[in-house]
Amino acid sequence: MLEEIGPDELYADLIMTRSNDLRGFIIVEGRGDCAVLDRFIDHDHFATVPAHSKTTALGAVSRVHKNPTLTAIYAALDRDWVGTLEEGLDHPGVTYTDYYDLDACIFFAPFVYEDLAASFCTNLSFKHGTPGCGQQEIFKACVDLAFPVGMLRFISHRDGLGLGLRDFPLPAVINVTRGTVDLAKLIEIACKRAEKDPADFPGLQDLLEREISTASDREQYCSGHDLAKAFAAVAKKRWASNAAADMVERTARVALGREAFETTSVFRRTRHWRAESGATPWRSPN
Repeated sequence: MLEEIGPDELYADLIMTRSNDLRGFIIVEGRGDCAVLDRFIDHDHFATVPAHSKTTALGAVSRVHKNPTLTAIYAALDRDWVGTLEEGLDHPGVTYTDYYDLDACIFFAPFVYEDLAASFCTNLSFKHGTPGCGQQEIFKACVDLAFPVGMLRFISHRDGLGLGLRDFPLPAVINVTRGTVDLAKLIEIACKRAEKDPADFPGLQDLLEREISTASDREQYCSGHDLAKAFAAVAKKRWASNAAADMVERTARVALGREAFETTSVFRRTRHWRAESGATPWRSPN
């Protein structure tokens, strides 16, 4: 599949590929998603297809659903704001992640990041079962730091502010010791990254503070990238880790085991999908 393609090109590519490949195709948003799912998929009967953007994925899937002769093509997509600001595609051939994206699902999967903390610790300060080292404590510490960025991203999307929150430099706005985020600096950087003047958003910090104080399900606002950056900062402070956020994220994808994968919606809600041969997507556990 080619990169930087649109929905029409991806749809045409699927038609062409189907002519000599009867496996089921699972459209995902990027190659990182392929790297995760390919570890569990039955490659004899299914293959992942990276769309390289959610817009391309949704457009191609919509075209597939209008063609009754093109079967066994599915999609596993990031939730993003589906269920809050967007309805999403209501189709049995489309599933969304439980959390904001697939990397966030890996973060909240059982014991993945607790095991990473143990692995990345360089000073023997991490001990399973001791205060600060448990799964729920790690979750809370990282969500406390990632959530405000996610909430500002939500507000920007909802209100059409166009702020620069993609690949946000989280370490620039957090205090790991206190577990806090400098909201004024967060807004300032998000504005400047979008080449906007923070002075043009005089009530934004008050709005952000209100939304933070009243939001439920804080985990749903956190992207996997932000959570990995938060974890890298927390692990450096608590356990002398020197792992960068991108290494954390890549390692977490590998650390996701079959048992943890089976807790995700991508597994639970796709077991009925079938290839042309009748086979289902996920290979039997070894």
